[in-house]
Amino acid sequence: MSEEAGEYRPRCKHLYCKAMLVYGESFALDPDYQTGLGEFWCLRTSRGHGPDGDEASLEGCTDPARSCFRAF
Repeated sequence: MSEEAGEYRPRCKHLYCKAMLVYGESFALDPDYQTGLGEFWCLRTSRGHGPDGDEASLEGCTDPARSCFRAF
């Protein structure tokens, strides 16, 4: 098994990006996402940061210690 797969970490249900809207759960197939051009936003704030002031990102929004985290 590859190291990339790693342990499953649920993301926050408020995290979105255009690729998620177009591709759904296959958003990693989006060429823009693959090249790092996709921008994430929080549905609660409609901005690039969550209610806690931290960045809305795939990495950051898988941390259940964040006060605004709600598992998807």
